Amino acid sequence: MACGLAMALDSSKTLTQYAHRIWGQEEGLLQPTIYSILQSHNGFLWLGTQDSLIRFDGIHFREFEGAAEAGLQRTLIRSLGEDAKGNLWVASLGSGAVRIRPNHQIQRYTTKEGMPADDAFCVVPDTAGATWVCTARGLVRIGEDGKMRVYSTADGLPSNQIRDTCVATDGTRWVAGLDFGLGTWDGAHFKRAQGLRPNETITALECPKSGAVWAGTADGAVEISKTTKRRLTTHDGLPDNEVLSLIEGPDGTVWIGTNDGVTRYRNNELSVYRTRDGLSHSVVLSLFVDREGSLWAGTKDGLDQFTDGKVTPYSTNEGLSSNETGPVLEDNAGRLWVGTLGYGLSLFDGHHFRALTKNDGLLDDYILSLQMDRGGDLWVGSMAGLNRLHEGRVVASFTQRNGLPGAQVRALSVDSQGVLWAGTDGGLGRLDGGRFLAVPTALPGGIVSLNAGRSVRLFVSTDTAGFSFLRDGKETVYPLDVTHPVVCSYIDVEKKESWLGTNGSGLVHWKNGAVTHLRVKDGLFDNRIYGILRDDAGSFWMASSKGIFRVSEREIDDFANHKLHYVTSIPFSTGQLRFECRSGVQPAACRTRDGRLWFSTTNGLVVLDPHRLVDNVTPPPAQITSIIVNGQRREAVDGLELQPSERNLEVRYAGLSFVSPEKMTFRYTLENFDKTWTEAGGRREAFFTNLPPGHFRFRVMARNADGVPSTRDAEFSFIVEPRLYQRAWFFPALGLLAAGLIVALVRLRIARLRHRFDEVLGERSRIARELHDTLLQGLSGITMQLQALWTKLPVSKERTLLGEIIQDAARCSTEARQSLWGLRTIGSGGSLEFSGKLEKLVRDAAEKGKLVPVMRVAAVSLAGSPEIEYQLLRIAQEAMNNVVKHSGARRLEVQLEQTPQQIAMLIKDDGVGFDAERQRFGHFGMVGMVERAKEIGAQLSVESQAGKGTTLTVVVPVKCAAGAVEVDPSQNVEHSIG
Repeated sequence: MACGLAMALDSSKTLTQYAHRIWGQEEGLLQPTIYSILQSHNGFLWLGTQDSLIRFDGIHFREFEGAAEAGLQRTLIRSLGEDAKGNLWVASLGSGAVRIRPNHQIQRYTTKEGMPADDAFCVVPDTAGATWVCTARGLVRIGEDGKMRVYSTADGLPSNQIRDTCVATDGTRWVAGLDFGLGTWDGAHFKRAQGLRPNETITALECPKSGAVWAGTADGAVEISKTTKRRLTTHDGLPDNEVLSLIEGPDGTVWIGTNDGVTRYRNNELSVYRTRDGLSHSVVLSLFVDREGSLWAGTKDGLDQFTDGKVTPYSTNEGLSSNETGPVLEDNAGRLWVGTLGYGLSLFDGHHFRALTKNDGLLDDYILSLQMDRGGDLWVGSMAGLNRLHEGRVVASFTQRNGLPGAQVRALSVDSQGVLWAGTDGGLGRLDGGRFLAVPTALPGGIVSLNAGRSVRLFVSTDTAGFSFLRDGKETVYPLDVTHPVVCSYIDVEKKESWLGTNGSGLVHWKNGAVTHLRVKDGLFDNRIYGILRDDAGSFWMASSKGIFRVSEREIDDFANHKLHYVTSIPFSTGQLRFECRSGVQPAACRTRDGRLWFSTTNGLVVLDPHRLVDNVTPPPAQITSIIVNGQRREAVDGLELQPSERNLEVRYAGLSFVSPEKMTFRYTLENFDKTWTEAGGRREAFFTNLPPGHFRFRVMARNADGVPSTRDAEFSFIVEPRLYQRAWFFPALGLLAAGLIVALVRLRIARLRHRFDEVLGERSRIARELHDTLLQGLSGITMQLQALWTKLPVSKERTLLGEIIQDAARCSTEARQSLWGLRTIGSGGSLEFSGKLEKLVRDAAEKGKLVPVMRVAAVSLAGSPEIEYQLLRIAQEAMNNVVKHSGARRLEVQLEQTPQQIAMLIKDDGVGFDAERQRFGHFGMVGMVERAKEIGAQLSVESQAGKGTTLTVVVPVKCAAGAVEVDPSQNVEHSIG
């Protein structure tokens, strides 16, 4: 079944004029015997071969990856079909029928699932969603739900051996048998169809849109309509009577595959293409017309493609006397004259070629030049002289005996005065009456090109570099900075300029004596130019040693005027049709009055119509064919997940245009990785290495040979999983873990400090107990004895002195008891925070010294820094004791402040003050407070003047308060009395 787009091969051409290409095993075709061909809706071409199912994208052949699961390995694939849901159906000999869903899910239908046989000859989806399968034991209908219904002779079939089936335009289902001819089904019953011989074997079946039915048999192709029946055989032009395949083209053309080539049947005319024309094999097993209009033929030894090229070749296949063509020229009647190199002259009337040779009066069959004169006669230059033809017949001959300077007439031209000039290997000649007169030229060598202008009578070039022109009877020579001769020219009489093609030095522009050179380095496609033509669209078409190419006239003019430094050449070829234009003949190219351009080549004649250059407007589907991850093939499914180690990705893709597939171009991007689209040219793979973790989407767009883009990008998304340290939660979790660890370490440190502080407190308590039990008790005993002695002494100076000693001893005992109390109580826990403990000290000192307390104490807790708390309280206690004992103050002011940077404590009195530089012996003094401040990293300052009171300030940085100074319990926590 052909695709339903309105693309078809040009039926006005013969089959040999189509561009033809062959794919065989050398081109990568895995198995060259092809029994069925199908183009699926996604654009791939599927081939059912003798032992495998193959997918083709125009460049690469690949065996279906699920062949083993589907039972299709080493199995003959007899038929292919696709239903409306995009499911691919496969009929095979030995493995029954197989349904392959777009997601590659496979469902087999064999005798195990209820099929009557495992040999399936056809698989034909219908418009109702069912699929019909032909077997040797009946016709099977598989519904959308997978349920099967087997039709057999019990339902009216003439036989159970079914070869093929199709539905005509009137809804009738036709069934082809292996041993009964044709049958029809009206939806309820089968019956034998009339029109074929009894028990005739049907080898192919096709239901065209015309309403007729075509059947292929061993004795020709049969067309059956409601009113007539016609059998085509070798007597009608069929190359062979055994028909193996049938297909209808979009334009109603019927294509017939036989044992001896391909036949096109249209408008009751047959056109044949055989192995001698280039077919890969004479046995044509399958036919298919794709969405671009290309005809595909599967043979026993390859895959053949026929495309409608932009140029039409004419060769011996179309009746040309030889493919060794020479000069080409249109006469006044619109007929085309083609000279050949050794086979005379051919006249083409638009349908057929007629040859003229030496037998018809030509001097020689090797034709070098052609020219029409004003009278409508054709002049033919050959290797042996010159002939004049009138109304297609030779009427005169000229040789050296008639004044020609040389035997080989290489170029001919008629000037503005109607005079005929002949350029020969021996020089230039001018026809005067019935003879030629030799005209000497300043350039040495034989003449290779002539051309007449309006203001310039004649341009002349020889086989040496340079050219000359004749004007007003004088010859002017223009030596060119080239190394090759000028072999052709194009004269623009309106612009009074000329373009000269050389045989190896590119293109030369001449205008009013100014010369400009255009070579390959300037953008020209080839430096060997054999012919120059101009179309109506403003392009120059050039015949060259590398084929045909065109250049914009505007670009050439701009280059000549130094506005451009480079021109764009557009090579012109089609499919696999390659040719080299003919050199050494005049003219090598010709524009006919209908605007078509004819070129003489080394393999016949080619023609193109610039007005009818139709681009291939069918958008090529873009498809991703495979994915390679770290060297391993993976299925291209959306949402593919790649592990962190899978970071090297190769994406292979295709653009499914089969007309010049090698000229497809692509562009792709990887979203979330690439910033712009990558122009890949003809490359069909993309590589990505060291992909970071994340979500990505690959997109690719295809453009066919004419630049038409795909309507939808092929794309797939995938995820590269991050490594553990690349996951979003990793660093926050790591931070939390680190914070938790820091908290745990801080708590551990605090616990250790508390443990050590408890040890310090315990040691202090022990010392306090020891001092209480020893020093204080001893001091009390001494005091009591001194009191007893004092009571016994009479009033005297000694008794007064002893009383003072007893008072001093009592005061020392009291102070010692206070110190012991501090060892056991200050910083030893309790429910009060540091600020509360400080307030208690202030109230006790105020009560004891009858002072007026003034407190500005902020709420400060130093529970996490017990050593700092202890030292600050000892400093505060010592300072307040000094205020009570020595200052004579009436007012005690205490401030405590906390900022994010520090803790500040201030103790101020309005007493007598003192000299801060002096230390009183027997008291704690400044030295002890300074040492305590240093132990906790604090700064202590004292400001005092006689009669103006004292201000003590202690500042502890927060960083010190946040981490308590470690205290060694082995060290003595007391300080020396200064």
